[in-house]
Amino acid sequence: MKARLTILFLFLTILAGAQESSVKGIPRDVYYWMPDFADGMIYFRGQGPAQGKVNICAEDNTLRFIDKEGNELVAADADNIVMVRIDTVSFLRTGGTFYRMYPLADDFGLALKRRVRIVWDAKQGAYGSTSLTSSIKEYSSIYSEGGLYELNKDKVYPYDVTETLFLYRGQDIVVLNKNNLKKLFPDRKEEIEAFFKAGNNIPDKADDALALLSQWSH
Repeated sequence: MKARLTILFLFLTILAGAQESSVKGIPRDVYYWMPDFADGMIYFRGQGPAQGKVNICAEDNTLRFIDKEGNELVAADADNIVMVRIDTVSFLRTGGTFYRMYPLADDFGLALKRRVRIVWDAKQGAYGSTSLTSSIKEYSSIYSEGGLYELNKDKVYPYDVTETLFLYRGQDIVVLNKNNLKKLFPDRKEEIEAFFKAGNNIPDKADDALALLSQWSH
């Protein structure tokens, strides 16, 4: 892996073992795509693949990996990454973003994009309240380019998480809508038209959407 991945930041934080999170107060499977760093394969454009103990950060769309000393490092050549496979889960990288892939066939399926947004300028009001909605969560430390920073515990730094489903075919990501579904499943155009005409919508949860689209893919 050392031959393939260059280091953007030589030292972020030393972990107390590879399973400890470098970000306290935020769920691991929110900040990272996977709950734990795991053995992965990284596929590059124009060169051979590399292996290592990796994860993907959903906040800044960086590929993270653990070196032999237990340091969490960030790969600098992410623009050359085409795909990452961690354990049994695959991620397609395009347009500077990692998408989790949910295959429906060998070359197409659902693609999930996650955006974790940190609200640095949230205004704290009386009794510790903020001007943001109650769905926004809070934490007391955050990864930044310089490393791990413990935030002022009296200051509220909320974050929110947005997940959006797309379709992928090969290396292409397209919007999940009626027209693209008809293109993906040309033999099911009438069924797809009837589904939307009846007032239905594609579920916004990956598993539910996958179950629906599986009916049209067979």
